[in-house]
Amino acid sequence: MFKRVLITAALPYANGIPHLGHMKSTYLPADVLARFYRLKGVETLYICATDEHGTPIQLAAEKAGKNVEEFVKNYHELDKKIFKSLDIEFDVFYRTHSPENEELTHLFLKSLRENGYIYKDYVKLHYCPNCQRYLPDRYVKGTCPRCGAQDQYSDYCEKCGTTFEFGEILDPKCALCGSTPIPKESSHFIFKLSAFSDFLKNWLKNNKEMQSQVVNYVLRWIEEGLKDWDITREKDYWGFELPYEDSKGKKVYVWFDAPIGYIASTMKWCKDHGDNWERWWKNPETKIIHHIGKDIIYHHYLFWPAMLKGTNLGFNLPSAIPTRGFLTLEKKKFSKSRGWYIAVEDFLKHFPADYARFYLILASPLSLDDTDWSWKEFKDRINNDLVGIIGNFIHRVLTFIYRYFQGKVPEPSEYKEEDKRIIELIKRDIEKIEKLMGTYRLKLALENIINLAREGNKYLNLKEPWKTVKSNVNDAKTTLFVAAQLVKTIAILLVPFIPSSAKKVLEYLNIEKFSWSYLTEVEIPPGHLIKKPEPIFQKIADEKIEEILESMKTENK
Repeated sequence: MFKRVLITAALPYANGIPHLGHMKSTYLPADVLARFYRLKGVETLYICATDEHGTPIQLAAEKAGKNVEEFVKNYHELDKKIFKSLDIEFDVFYRTHSPENEELTHLFLKSLRENGYIYKDYVKLHYCPNCQRYLPDRYVKGTCPRCGAQDQYSDYCEKCGTTFEFGEILDPKCALCGSTPIPKESSHFIFKLSAFSDFLKNWLKNNKEMQSQVVNYVLRWIEEGLKDWDITREKDYWGFELPYEDSKGKKVYVWFDAPIGYIASTMKWCKDHGDNWERWWKNPETKIIHHIGKDIIYHHYLFWPAMLKGTNLGFNLPSAIPTRGFLTLEKKKFSKSRGWYIAVEDFLKHFPADYARFYLILASPLSLDDTDWSWKEFKDRINNDLVGIIGNFIHRVLTFIYRYFQGKVPEPSEYKEEDKRIIELIKRDIEKIEKLMGTYRLKLALENIINLAREGNKYLNLKEPWKTVKSNVNDAKTTLFVAAQLVKTIAILLVPFIPSSAKKVLEYLNIEKFSWSYLTEVEIPPGHLIKKPEPIFQKIADEKIEEILESMKTENK
């Protein structure tokens, strides 16, 4: 059992603006879950931060002709604005280049070394004689030894996905001056990841909330033998300094301090709100849920729990790590460099944020499989499901009540079989949706809400209150009373998914205060006055989608 929930989303790298592909796998599912728990009255924190260290940021800042600190601060503000525009509601959106993160990173490093999990060793690195400096992986480019792709970084091929060990890249060149680097040894600090093999294996096998698809994948890595992890970079690297007396100004690798940023961001929020961060990170009554994309599985399922365990400082381990695949666009990989992606600000020029939230959740199963953004399917799901099923049912019910009963929810008479079926369906589906949300299956939960509205439309078509209001007014009253309860249910269930639209429905219902308990404990009473309803959703015209598709073709010629 848990009393509070801490939810994190993978930290966006501070050298670019998140697009809809990023929202799909990480930030939106985490936001939906946080809103769900808040709705249930569970004490909830939704934590995120910009990830601000490392070589790619150095390179991007140099290319932009900006000081690196100014560069990352600028992207932090841009990211904050983008998230807000899509109704992503963090409790705190902080930065990894912060005093709190430096303090905690040094605490981790000192504790891990004292406990025997960090040791010194010599490693081979690329060194540029011309620049007279060691070169991080992203400062060396060459030819992929597997597929032959040129101009690839020395640790990873973007074309075929192969990762490289030192010395495997062919024809390496310094990215700064074009010279051929030479191998040179340097003393580094190594995290003894291999010492945690048994712990990680048992932790993964015994944690019932972890995705079995991912667990099986990670267990194979463990069985093949975990390699110890170099957590040091040279003095020119943009990051925190190591805190050891024998570290000689060397820097901490970004992937060591980045996840510690989750705790540092919590610490910042607690400072600002008079809370104790340890009750969020060192208390068994707190549930910690990390939302990530499939590209950072290794870091979150292996490095991070090993780091937490190795400190021996009583940190909670993650309770769950919902992991999702990527989003493709019209069957092709998102690519900013090729202009093949959907920027949030571009989307919002055409459609409301809730349209993106609705469609992206339906495209986000709890799976490592990639899913596709199809503009035609987007139009169809909005027009058919959001407008035609949900919006249509809500508007019909509220309009009938306003038109035939002066905006007052009518008093029901004796329930007939179909009325009872809808009442039972509401109770059963609330329990089902709550269970799906609690197990991170948000797509299935939303599909069940759509189905509730579908059943509502069938119920209205069967009962025909627009006819019975003249021939059997008591039956019409009962129908619209039951239908009003279903509208309330659907609106509250939709709050985590499409918060702006759901709250408009609740405004029309004249419901100001609500929570998850209202679903089962609070009934809209007879005589309750609703407001004059207006259609909440608008259909998307075929011409609008054709215009967008045509502009994509033009931009990518």
